[in-house]
Amino acid sequence: MKIDRQLIYQKFGGRCAYCGREITVKQMQVDHYWPQFLAHFQPNLDNNRIENLMPSCAKCNNHKHGMRPEIWRKELELQVTRLRKNTQFDRALRFGQLQITEKPVVFYFETFQPGNIADT
Repeated sequence: MKIDRQLIYQKFGGRCAYCGREITVKQMQVDHYWPQFLAHFQPNLDNNRIENLMPSCAKCNNHKHGMRPEIWRKELELQVTRLRKNTQFDRALRFGQLQITEKPVVFYFETFQPGNIADT
């Protein structure tokens, strides 16, 4: 079955399903919500069905790689802790160039509401 890129692109109003960044069809990468390499755990499901395909920006798709979203969320939530160990980050923080706002990671697709003017 051929993947309909335009249909996937329109799922979240031309935005990355994960971070919400506006993307063009050309910039979009098609991500498998349930990773392809785990398809053997769900042999009765078509891994390329539209429900499993997500529009993604390159940065999110490359970082998520083959992780399930709940695992990737945990990975993302560790980012601030890891950055605090970086000397340049720490220096920028101490000089007031950065401000940390720790909050849970919420993916764009979890809050997207079709028809909301702000989402298009």
